[in-house]
Amino acid sequence: MLLSEFAANAGLKYELSEIMRKKSLPHAIIIEGAEGTGKKTIADIIAQYCVCASDGQRPCGVCKSCIKAKEHIHPDIVYADGQQSKALSVDSTRAIRSSAYIVPNEAPMKVYILLNCDKMLAPAQNAFLKILEEPPKNVQFIMTVKSSASLLQTVRSRSRIFSLFPAEIDDAVDIVSKRFPERDISEIKDIAEVCDGNIGMTLQMLENGGQEAQKLAEEIFASILLPSEYPLLKSIQQLTSDRTFAASVLDFMTEIAAECVKASVGADVSSKTAAAVAERYSKNRIFAVSENIIYARKVLNTNVNLNLFCTWLCSVLRS
Repeated sequence: MLLSEFAANAGLKYELSEIMRKKSLPHAIIIEGAEGTGKKTIADIIAQYCVCASDGQRPCGVCKSCIKAKEHIHPDIVYADGQQSKALSVDSTRAIRSSAYIVPNEAPMKVYILLNCDKMLAPAQNAFLKILEEPPKNVQFIMTVKSSASLLQTVRSRSRIFSLFPAEIDDAVDIVSKRFPERDISEIKDIAEVCDGNIGMTLQMLENGGQEAQKLAEEIFASILLPSEYPLLKSIQQLTSDRTFAASVLDFMTEIAAECVKASVGADVSSKTAAAVAERYSKNRIFAVSENIIYARKVLNTNVNLNLFCTWLCSVLRS
């Protein structure tokens, strides 16, 4: 993908295009934004720019280096993902620091893309800081985080921060509908609104169940209000059939929980279920439910047994 093809964030695209045109890319970049806003895509575009072999506009998207970059097989683009165990540990960070001084294989620059740096602990950040202070001339560092506040001030001060935001709802619907021309436009709009214009999350939810997942999420929340535990357990048991579908349902539940929190402080919300929960429970109870759902989403990523997971989820939602 070229920068011009990236959805929304016109200000960021203009700023980056000017930096690329002037060939004044800072040696360290932090890209912050919610999950699904395109942090990795922007990182890939910048990396492609760094290795592009074109004498004209870069990235050109057609040279061998650009093609390798797009296929994630370029030897001078190195990825490290904080979601993977120890990928951004102190030892791994020191290894990156050492390898950065080795000359590139093919391109004029070597690019390190460090994903999900929210997971990078302070000792690893301090180890990384040493190379940020005195970086090699032919090395580019790109870090992605949900919020740059999770990084040390010393790391932030030596990097250029770019912030990504969700698209406008109509823009999100237009982009997503091109990916799913067979889906009803009203369904896409409903999901885009739930996702607040977050294109990546909208795509994920359409791929993972769409309205079916949203309907079950509402059903589970409504069951929390019932005196008997059985309806809630029966609803949650539907998550045992497919892990991907379960993840989508929990993503919708996270959005409903956020609506519950808003309703609990008097804000207007579109979800009748959220309004009912806010009317029934105290603020502390709503915050606890919200935190448990967010934690449950993380637990699901650990490949936990789905039957045990659903039994546990039922208990924490009722506690």
